[in-house]
Amino acid sequence: MGITYLHAYIKRPEQMQSLQLYEQKLETISSNKVNEAYYASGRASQNNNLEITYASITIDDIKGILSKQNIGWNEISNNRTVGHDYDANVYIELFKEVGSNRVILILQRRN
Repeated sequence: MGITYLHAYIKRPEQMQSLQLYEQKLETISSNKVNEAYYASGRASQNNNLEITYASITIDDIKGILSKQNIGWNEISNNRTVGHDYDANVYIELFKEVGSNRVILILQRRN
């Protein structure tokens, strides 16, 4: 497990940079961005995540912008949708905060 963690730690800057590049596809709604956070998750911190919170945007707005990509979408509920961009190998999770007009987008890159 130590080698797996070391590999994930070394690859982290490269993975985060690829998530930032992916975020540029959402440039048209960047004025609605409220918050942005980077973090690692998963076993041995192998998953690199970029969490972005948008205000006054709907899940369908974000899906519409990303529709040009090769993404397979799966609607979990009215307030939660997940997807996978097969070309960029990025996992996407969209969910609406309960009781607000904010949508949280999580981009995840797995090692």
